[in-house]
Amino acid sequence: MSIQKNKQSFENVEDFQYHKEKREKQARKERRKAKARKRNKIIIITSIIVIVILMSPAFQIKTINATQIKKYTQSQIIEKTGIREGMNLVFLSKREALRNFKNDPYIESCEIDKQLPNTVNINVKERRVRGYVPYMGSYLYIDEYGRVLDVQTSYTEPLPIVKGLEFSEFKLGETLDVKNTKSFDVIVKIAQMMTKYELLDLVVSIDVSNPSDIHAYSNNVEILLGDISDCDKKIRTMAEVLKKLPEGDRGTLDLRDMSKPIIFKYLT
Repeated sequence: MSIQKNKQSFENVEDFQYHKEKREKQARKERRKAKARKRNKIIIITSIIVIVILMSPAFQIKTINATQIKKYTQSQIIEKTGIREGMNLVFLSKREALRNFKNDPYIESCEIDKQLPNTVNINVKERRVRGYVPYMGSYLYIDEYGRVLDVQTSYTEPLPIVKGLEFSEFKLGETLDVKNTKSFDVIVKIAQMMTKYELLDLVVSIDVSNPSDIHAYSNNVEILLGDISDCDKKIRTMAEVLKKLPEGDRGTLDLRDMSKPIIFKYLT
């Protein structure tokens, strides 16, 4: 009888302990749910407050600044982005705004900077036309790296016309795929030097048919450059002579050997 009672007491204790642990577990679960509900409520309220603040007039775009470049006016740049005053600065999509610049050969890079609370800065780096290449009655507009920026039936600026490049096709925005690569390398180097020494508006044409016997022409003056050796010195000297030469003078400037005295032969 005593053993039976002890056994029953033991079972009662186990049962009591089991239910106690179960209640405690349930209580912890309820507390966690309550904390989660409170946390979610705080997150929702905070999110609503943040959204209301961000959508307030304080974040409406009031000022749009754009880089001034040669190809496009500031207004045209802003128009290409689609950004307008009154739009929400925070929710402005940079990717969408940059879409129209992605395939524009004249644009090297474009960045959009949001400046809180209501200003947008559009920074554009452009490619500049450095010369023209005749092609089937038209002219390819190229930069100093031989990239084709445009094709037109005529040219408007006094930039060098490049002759002697051999190619059958081209793609806008890509460098010319020429057969005579040495001639292409020559014109790229010369174009960079001419840009450096501000000669682009003085030289009328450049003939690179023979990369070992390069000829440049400026009004009534023929410049004999020889090969690409001493290119920087040759172009610098050419710039100095042409800028000092009286208008209307005719002759030949021989820069083939820079170790010798510079010779200018007048035509009579």
